[in-house]
Amino acid sequence: KMKRLLSFISALLILGASAAFADVSVKKLDDGKIEVTFFYGNPRAQEVLLAGDFTDWQNGAVPMEKGEKGFSYTKIVAPGTVMKYKFISDGNWTEDLREPDKCDDGFGGHNGLVDVDALTAGGSDAGASKKKASLKFATWSMLGAQAKWGADSVTPKAKPTDFTSAGLNLTSYVKFSGTALPGLPVYVELAVAEKKDFNNLYQAADEDGEGGRSILDGLTNLGVDLLFDPVYYFGGEAAAKTYLGHFKFGLESDWLNYTTGYKYAKLPPHSINNWTTIDKEWEAGYSEIGGFSYFELGSALRQIGPLSINAAIAPNKSADRKGGQYGLFSWIDLSVGPAATIGLQYNGAYGKTFDTIFGHSYEHDIIAGYKGIFGPVSVKANALYNIYGDGDLTKVDGVTYYSKYIPANSDVGSVDAYKSGFANLAATADVSFSNDLLFAKLGARVRGVQANMMYVEEGADEHTNLSDQLGDLNHLRVFEDFNIWAYYGVNLGLEGYMQMTLDKKEKSVFDDADNIEFGLRPYWDIDLDELASVNAKIGGYAQMYLNTKAPKFSFAFDQAALTYNMKFDNDVFKGFKSILVYDNRDDNAGFITMTNDCDLIADITGQIGAAVRLPKADSTVLSPFGFYVGAKKKLSVLYKPTAYVQYMFGMDPYANFNDGPTAYRLDNGDLTFKDGVTDYDGNAAVRVGLHWDL
Repeated sequence: KMKRLLSFISALLILGASAAFADVSVKKLDDGKIEVTFFYGNPRAQEVLLAGDFTDWQNGAVPMEKGEKGFSYTKIVAPGTVMKYKFISDGNWTEDLREPDKCDDGFGGHNGLVDVDALTAGGSDAGASKKKASLKFATWSMLGAQAKWGADSVTPKAKPTDFTSAGLNLTSYVKFSGTALPGLPVYVELAVAEKKDFNNLYQAADEDGEGGRSILDGLTNLGVDLLFDPVYYFGGEAAAKTYLGHFKFGLESDWLNYTTGYKYAKLPPHSINNWTTIDKEWEAGYSEIGGFSYFELGSALRQIGPLSINAAIAPNKSADRKGGQYGLFSWIDLSVGPAATIGLQYNGAYGKTFDTIFGHSYEHDIIAGYKGIFGPVSVKANALYNIYGDGDLTKVDGVTYYSKYIPANSDVGSVDAYKSGFANLAATADVSFSNDLLFAKLGARVRGVQANMMYVEEGADEHTNLSDQLGDLNHLRVFEDFNIWAYYGVNLGLEGYMQMTLDKKEKSVFDDADNIEFGLRPYWDIDLDELASVNAKIGGYAQMYLNTKAPKFSFAFDQAALTYNMKFDNDVFKGFKSILVYDNRDDNAGFITMTNDCDLIADITGQIGAAVRLPKADSTVLSPFGFYVGAKKKLSVLYKPTAYVQYMFGMDPYANFNDGPTAYRLDNGDLTFKDGVTDYDGNAAVRVGLHWDL
C-alpha cells in the first residue's frame, strides 16, 4: 500500500531561489569598440569562472575577479559581437537569471545572450524586450575533410604507411529558440546531417579485396550528389539521417511556467546542494515515443515575505530515457536566508503502458538536502532513500512471476525489492571554512549496494554522473580538501580520501572487500606576476593511492600534471599555455603527454604536442611515440566559423568530429586526455575544416 500510495504522490521539492544575482553592462569606447562587463553577485563563492562560446566554454573558461560584492570580468569586443555565456560557480554551472537575453542551451536550460549592438542601442535593460516575440537562429555545424593512414575497422592489418581512407564530412544542427508569441517559448532543433565517417572519397579494400571505394568513384559520387541531393548525401548516403532532434514549447506567466518536450529535448535540469538530481543530458525519449510536461512556479509566487520558494512537478514518459516508461519527478526549494536552504525531491518510475501506469510501481526516490552559511563556515548535507518494487510480469514454461527490476542507466544492476535499510541509502555531508587566505573542507559520503537516483546518467555516453556524486556502490568515503594562499600568489592545496567497503558480503570495486584505499592529490597554482613580476602562471597536481590489507600493500602513482601559462607584449607571439601530463591509469600503457597552445599573430592559435607510451606487461602498443600539430582561427566571414588544420601521428588529442573538432578530448575537464593517446596508435591523419557555433 505504501508503494501504491507513493505512485500517486506529486511530491514537493527544492532548490531555493538563488541568493546570487548577476548583471551585464556595456560601454562604447572612443575607438568604436565595446567594453562588456559581466558581474556575478555572490561574494561567498570561492571561485567563479566565465564560460561561453568566446572561451570554447569550459575548455578555456576565464576566472572572474573577486571584489567586495561579487565577481566581475571585463572584455573588449568589436561592434556586431554576439556572445553566449554561463557562470561556473565553485564547479557548478549557473545561469545568469538577469541575463540581457537568453537562448536554449540544448540541455534543458538556457545560456545568457549578449548582443552588444542591441544593448548599446537600447541600453542594457532588456526586461521589456523579453516580453516581445523573438525567435533566434543558431547552429552547431562542422564541415571537414580527413585523410588517414594506418589500420582501421576495414583494414585492421594495414601498415602505418598505408593510405586507407579519405572523406568529406558534414554535421549540422539548425536551431530556433525564443518566443513565438509573447509568453510562448519554443525551441526546435533539426539535425540536417550527422555523417561521422571520413571514407566517402576513398576507402581501401579489406583483406579479401572487397568493400573498397576508389578515389574516382568517391569524387564522382561527391560531384553528382553535391549538385543533386547534398542533404541526403551528408545525411549518410544509404539512409538519410535528417530528423527532428529537439522540440520544446511552453507557456510563461507570472504565476506558472509550463514546458513540454519530445525526443532528444532534455529534461529541465535540477540540483540540490552537492548533487545534480536531474541530469542536464537526460532525454525526453530518444526512441520517439516519450516526452514530458514540466510545471514550475512563476516569478510572482517565488517570494513570500522572507521565504524564497520554487517548485516544479514533471509527469513524463522518460523514466528510461528512451521513452518507454512513465515516471514523475517533483521538487521544492525553500530558502530563508543564508542559514537555511532546504531542498526536497521525489522521483517515481511507474508502468510502461497508459492503462497500467499506476498498476505497478518500480522505483521511488526520496531526496533531501540542506545548506547553511554561518559567516565563513558552510554546511551541506544530502540524503537519498530508495523504495523498490518488482520488475515486469514474466511467464516462462507456464509459470508467471515478477522478474527483478533493473533501474535505467544505472550502475546498480538488478535490485532486490525486499532489501531495505542501508542497502537503499546514500548520503553525503561536508563542512567547509573559507576566507581570503584559507579554504578547508571535511566530509563523508556513503552509498548502499543498490542505492540509485533516477534521471541521472551512469554508463550512457561514457558518463559517470551517478557514481561521481554518490560514490561507488557499497562504500564509505571520508574526504578532505585543504587550500591556502601561502605567499604572494602561491596557492597550495591537498585533497585526500579514505574509502572502504561497507558490507563485505556484497559486491565491491575492490579485489578484496577487506581492502581500504587511501588517496592523495596535492595541487598548486603560482601567479608569477605577483611573485616575480613575470606575466605567467604555473600550476599542477599529482595523484596517488594506496590499497592496504595487512600484510599486503599496493601503491600506485597514477597521475601528475604541470601547467605553465605566459603572456607577452608582442604582436607576433602573444603567449602560450603548456601542459605536461603523466597518466598511468590505462591497463595497456602509461603515457607522458606534452601539449602547447600558442597565441600567434592575427589571432591564430597554434597547437602542438607529443606523447610517449610506457608499455606494460602483455602490452599491444604499436608505436611508443606520437605527436600532433595544428592551428585554428576564428574568421570574420561566412558567419564567423573557426577554421582549423591538423596533422597527427600516433595520437589524437582532439574531440570527435561531432563534438567540436577543435576542442581537446579531456577527461572530465581534467588535464589528462580521454583515450586521446591510444586511439591513433599506429595511425596518422590530416584534417582541415570549419566549425560554426552560432
